Amino acid sequence: MSEIVYKIGDCRELLKEVPDGSVKLVVTSPPYNIDKPYGTYKDRIALNDWEDLIREVTQEVFRILTPDGSFFLNLSPVPYGKDKEILPLPFIGYQIMSDAGFKLRNMITWTFNNMQNCVNRLSGRYENILWGVKDLNNYVFNLDEIRIPYITKNDKRLVGGTGRNPTDVWYFDRVNNMTKKKLNLQHPTVYPLPMILRILKMSSNPGDTVLDPFVGSGTTLVAAKILDRNGIGFELDGKYAAEIQKRLSEECAVQLSVYDS
Repeated sequence: MSEIVYKIGDCRELLKEVPDGSVKLVVTSPPYNIDKPYGTYKDRIALNDWEDLIREVTQEVFRILTPDGSFFLNLSPVPYGKDKEILPLPFIGYQIMSDAGFKLRNMITWTFNNMQNCVNRLSGRYENILWGVKDLNNYVFNLDEIRIPYITKNDKRLVGGTGRNPTDVWYFDRVNNMTKKKLNLQHPTVYPLPMILRILKMSSNPGDTVLDPFVGSGTTLVAAKILDRNGIGFELDGKYAAEIQKRLSEECAVQLSVYDS
């Protein structure tokens, strides 16, 4: 039976408690530094301080991953500064990952709707998920677990096929405010569960350990439990603990271990 553990505290410190090479998969979406109302964490700091945060976390992630482990880092282009110039956070994230020793296997484009329309530029409808590995010749990739239906049906050339390889452009609906209200979720940013399930199926196996250093509302932990993975989540703000417990008890019955750092 898988074990799910949730710790309250600064992930930079909590990651230091995780043994070397003990985690198969890290998947996370850190704050984008755009003034989201997280609570304890202030989501508007100097850019170099944000970069230092991501750098410290990424270095620890590299240490704790197994040799065949993967790191999925979700970032978005964001308006920044007085003039709201678009800052490509995924490019900054790539450089930080590369400096830490990661090799980029894919840069996935996650597309969606449910966003406000811009009036003085094109409306943003995508984020990027950087998939980094330690070794391009040794990493978990369970293609058969994530195959999708063929576009063309009744094609004789597809006899015996089980589906096609997804592209690096993914469509998953965002969790909008209406859905959050229905589920009684207070966290301002919530991962779509089907997308995280795909990542876990693709890059881990039952019994593996999956970690999310910015676990937020707990989607990664829910996905881990559903797929029989061990899950570890770190969250700075303890006010989301009840929300995570509720999601886990309702979406997959589990006894959650919660304790303060």
